[in-house]
Amino acid sequence: MKVKPVCVSKKPIGIIGAMAVEVEALIAGMEGVCVEEAAGLAFHRGTLEGVPCVVAECGPGKVNAAVCAQTMLLRYEPRLIINVGVAGGVGSQVHIGDLVVAAACVQYDFDTTAMGDPLGTVFIRRASGDNEDVRLLPCCEEAAAVLLGEARSIYGGAHFGVVCTGDTFVADPEKNRFLDEAFQAQAVEMEGGAIAQVCYMGQVPCAVLRAISDCANDESPMDFPAFTKVAAEKSSQLLKAAIGKL
Repeated sequence: MKVKPVCVSKKPIGIIGAMAVEVEALIAGMEGVCVEEAAGLAFHRGTLEGVPCVVAECGPGKVNAAVCAQTMLLRYEPRLIINVGVAGGVGSQVHIGDLVVAAACVQYDFDTTAMGDPLGTVFIRRASGDNEDVRLLPCCEEAAAVLLGEARSIYGGAHFGVVCTGDTFVADPEKNRFLDEAFQAQAVEMEGGAIAQVCYMGQVPCAVLRAISDCANDESPMDFPAFTKVAAEKSSQLLKAAIGKL
C-alpha cells in the first residue's frame, strides 16, 4: 500500500545524493521541512526556492540508490527525480570543476556479454509482458534543457552526454579510456544509472546533474577528497537556480 505524503499536497521534485556533502546545502536551503524515515533513510520534505521537494541522502552505490529512489517513488509520488552530486570526469575534454548533465545513463558493470548482449544492457520486466532490454537509460530531455540553460547562464556551460554508473570508484586511466571509447561517456559515478532504471520502470522522469571532483584516473584518490566539497556546492547552486523552472 502506498503511503500518502504528509507535508505538502502538491507532487514534489525528488532529489537524491549519495553523500551528505551532496545534499546538505539543499536541505539547509529548504523551508517548512519535516523529516520522515523509510527504509532506514531520512527524507526531508519541504520547499526549495518555493518548489515542493523531498531530499534524501541514499549512500554510495547502485543498490542504495535504487532503494532510495523506489522508496521515494512509492511514498511521495514525485513528478521528477534528480540525482545530484559529484563524479569522475571521463575523456580529455572534461575537467575538475566542470558540470555534466546526463542525456542518458548506462550501468557499465552490468555484464552479460558472454550471452551475446552489449555491455551495460539491463533487462526491464513488466507485468504486461512488454519486456525490454535497455542499454542507455534515458533522462528527461526537458529537465536536461533547463539545467543546461542555467549552467550556460551561471557557469558558461556544461557537458551533455552519457553518464556511466558502476559499483566501483574509478581511479584507473585505462578504465577511463575504456568508458570513453565504449560509451562516449562524460562522467562516471555510482548511483545515477540505478536511479534512472527505477524511474524508467516507474515511468517517472529523471535527471542527473554531476560536478566533476576528479578525473577518474590514478590521481583520483587525492583529488576526490580535495575537490568534492567545492564540486558538490557547485551542483547544488545550479540546482537551486534551476528548480523553479523544472
